[in-house]
Amino acid sequence: MPEQPRLVGRSSSHYTRLARLFAEELGIAYAFEPVHDLASRDPADYAGNPALKLPVLVLPEGPVFGTENICRTLAALAGEPFRVLWTEQLPDLRARNAQELVWHGMGAQVQMVFGMQVAGLPAQNVYFAKAADGFRHALAWLDANLESVLKGLPPRDLSLLETSLFCLLEHLGFRDTLTLAPYHHLAAFAAAWRERPASQRTAYAFDVAMPG
Repeated sequence: MPEQPRLVGRSSSHYTRLARLFAEELGIAYAFEPVHDLASRDPADYAGNPALKLPVLVLPEGPVFGTENICRTLAALAGEPFRVLWTEQLPDLRARNAQELVWHGMGAQVQMVFGMQVAGLPAQNVYFAKAADGFRHALAWLDANLESVLKGLPPRDLSLLETSLFCLLEHLGFRDTLTLAPYHHLAAFAAAWRERPASQRTAYAFDVAMPG
């Protein structure tokens, strides 16, 4: 029996959840290995990723670094011909802008959470204040354009854009950064995606280290 892929990450991470959602939606069995200490500066704690970042997909032939890289690898491993819509297949400028803003929002949230909640730096610092402003503007743009973007997408079983957007939106409440209340289209989108079995199997949580 071939060795099962191992996904190293955190249940509280939107990047890790994106990879897990792809595995679940594509029907790929995998073992999940949580990393508990994000302050570690040892690449060995990140499955050998020299950038000290998560998630990492560990395959018999070696590790796969980076969320999108992992998602593409999982799609290649899928046993059925799933129609996966990638960024380069998005049909127009608005859809590609939407994906760029989702990536921006995910990065900005890491910046805010790690800087303020983990490192304890002041929210008033212009580094975080500007990140929060840009994040809100990005969410407003996504909310205003979401319906037209989704209507323009070609037939698919799964898309990187929609899956990453859901991971970002769910993370807002989980990490108590920004509220979705002003963004009605985004809130409705997140609520619909929350009903998917794969979403329910990958709900955000804080990993608890086992004693000993």
